[in-house]
Amino acid sequence: MNLIKSTGTFSFYTIISRLLGYLRDVLIAIFLGTGFLADVFFVAFRIPNTFRRLFAEGTFNAAFVPSYTTELVQKKSEAQKFANKIFNLLFLGLLFLVLIIEIFMPAFVSLIAPGFIDNNEKIQLAVNLTRVTLPFLIFVSLSSFFSAILNSHNRFAAASAAPIILFSGSIPQAIKVAKVSQILSFNFFGF
Repeated sequence: MNLIKSTGTFSFYTIISRLLGYLRDVLIAIFLGTGFLADVFFVAFRIPNTFRRLFAEGTFNAAFVPSYTTELVQKKSEAQKFANKIFNLLFLGLLFLVLIIEIFMPAFVSLIAPGFIDNNEKIQLAVNLTRVTLPFLIFVSLSSFFSAILNSHNRFAAASAAPIILFSGSIPQAIKVAKVSQILSFNFFGF
């Protein structure tokens, strides 16, 4: 019965998250379209999302969860020490990685979007926007770390509901940015 309850909880929050993600994608399509700004937007999120898959979802969780669970079964205080050490290592590693990428951002953007190299305005905007979005990597990776700990303690609701909180905050912000952009474009360009 516990398996059914856990699966149901996780599935419910995942469905809500996917629906909100779809709504976010629809809003991006409506407000950005398929032109210049959409290209820049998607490139700006490519670098943090690529590293997120490595540090937050993929390799890190595959290695951390079994090790933490083993420590948890043996002795809870040792599991807490282990988690603290991994947290410190993860945070410092991510901070160092973000700082290095921030410094060499034009090179990273050129690797991810070689088609932007010919358009100076496009690559500069992509570099600036990626510099703003990259710290997201630290927060989403640490969130994934805590979600892994919660899942190891059979607490699935909070971990699976976290993306809902992200989308619930990002959707109103996207609408606000779109409205401000429309006002600014009307004032500057007369349309």
